[in-house]
Amino acid sequence: MGEFVHVCEVGPRDGLQMAKTRMASADKVRWIAGLHAAGLPEIEVGSFVPPRVIPQLADTSEVLAECRGIPGIKIMALAPNLRGAQNASNAMADAIEIPVSVTEGHSRANLNRTPDESVAEIRRVADYLAQQERRVPLIIGLSCAFGCSIDGVVPLAASVDLAVKLADAGADFIMLADTVGYAHPA
Repeated sequence: MGEFVHVCEVGPRDGLQMAKTRMASADKVRWIAGLHAAGLPEIEVGSFVPPRVIPQLADTSEVLAECRGIPGIKIMALAPNLRGAQNASNAMADAIEIPVSVTEGHSRANLNRTPDESVAEIRRVADYLAQQERRVPLIIGLSCAFGCSIDGVVPLAASVDLAVKLADAGADFIMLADTVGYAHPA
């Protein structure tokens, strides 16, 4: 087979960030260990955002530290900005993902900045990571790449243009995210 599919499980981050209650750190680590044992080598264990914003993930540093003991796991962490990326790097994440929205409306609602401001932030993060002794890949989740529940239709050219800007800013990888389920095989 000439095709390759890369899977990164995001449940411990995406699945818990909207939960009404907080899961105990030890339970998160057991869940992540179970996901890894089931065959998922790469798992996004949490997010380095201010605890007041997403209190359910306030223990990401501790969870990440415990998960370092799981043999063979690749630990991903989400960060919204330079400070979050610094915290993820210091916590020894294997890779850092930063979401960047293609559309103005989603970008402002999700990160309180424009897509162009996000490109500038990615440049700062990439510059910081390039200066570190341990190389940590910077992955961009290009949100609303296929459509937006706030701004509607997203022209292909808009997603491509932003992806090029992000690559030029220093992103190592760019994922196209079907954030609200607008994509289809065609």
